[in-house]
Amino acid sequence: MKKALLFAVLGMAAASQAGAQGLFKCTVDGKVTYQSMPCPKIGAAIDYPPPPTAAQVKAAQTRAQEDRERADELAARNREAREKKAKEDSEAARDVAASKPAPKQSCDSLRTRREELYGQRNENRRNSQLDAMSRTQNDIDKLESEYTKNACGPLD
Repeated sequence: MKKALLFAVLGMAAASQAGAQGLFKCTVDGKVTYQSMPCPKIGAAIDYPPPPTAAQVKAAQTRAQEDRERADELAARNREAREKKAKEDSEAARDVAASKPAPKQSCDSLRTRREELYGQRNENRRNSQLDAMSRTQNDIDKLESEYTKNACGPLD
C-alpha cells in the first residue's frame, strides 16, 4: 500500500513537472533551436506565459462580442447620419431648384414642342403606325418630365 501511494505521489509530481517545463533557446554552431531540455553549452531559458484559463477565454470572448456590437452600432449611426445628410442635401437642392423659375422662353419652347409631339402622336394613331406612336409618346413623357423639372407650371 505504501509503495502504491509512493508511486502515485511520484507520478503526480512527474506529471506536474512535465507541464511546468521551460522552453530553452539554444545556439549550436550558429544555429538557433528551441527545446524543452536545457542547452548543453550556450543557451537561455525563455519564460512564456501559461495558457489562459477557461474564465480568461470566456472574458475575452465576451469583450470581443461587446466590441463587435459597439462597432455595428457605430456603423448604423454613421449610416443613418449619412442618409439624413443626403436627404437634407437633396431637399435643399430641390428647394433651390423650385425657387428658381425657369426662363419664360424655355417654358414657351417646351410647351410648343409638346403641342407638336401630341399632334404627331395623334397623326401616327390615325395612320395605325403603332411603333412611331410609341416612340412619340416616349418623347412626350421625357418632355413633360423636363417641363415639370423646370417648374414651368401646370400641364394643360
